Amino acid sequence: MTEQARIVVDTNVLLNLATPVVDGRTHAPSGEDPLVAVLSTYEVHVPDSILGELSTAATGDNLLATAANAVLQAAHHLTTHDVDDELTDPLEYGLDTGEAHGIWLANELSAAMFVTDEFNTTNYLLVSLALDDRNSLYTTPHVLCVLAESEILSHQYVAAVLSYYVETKNWDSQYIHQLRNRYLST
Repeated sequence: MTEQARIVVDTNVLLNLATPVVDGRTHAPSGEDPLVAVLSTYEVHVPDSILGELSTAATGDNLLATAANAVLQAAHHLTTHDVDDELTDPLEYGLDTGEAHGIWLANELSAAMFVTDEFNTTNYLLVSLALDDRNSLYTTPHVLCVLAESEILSHQYVAAVLSYYVETKNWDSQYIHQLRNRYLST
């Protein structure tokens, strides 16, 4: 059995991975589960502050709460780390606690990937600067494309879920187009 790559993910990544599966609307892609694919393919690490953010998001009766509850049900597949005592020099780039802790953890673990969905903001550049290995910065759509390229998720499903994210989350269509061209075109 091959060793799984170690990755660190942010709260929004987990929520975005769970959303298509729990979204009962007709335009949501179906047939595969991106959250399960990531959790079974990678050794997923998170700072424990992420679980707090998920617990907060799990309150209510909306799609976000449903997605947060789905992630919390799968939380036993996450390796959590208490980084509060370890983080002596906090990142002050306007990032939330989970992002700052995640960057520190990714650097500490020399993670193969730090996955965040800050790509529609200037925070993406700040995250890139804070990571020891800038090549380890990924987004949810990028990871999904890598999973399609590795034949863990089907190209058809990933294409559909990328369209879903552009429509429902207003993700940058040019960025998604570039990922499609690189990973999904045959």
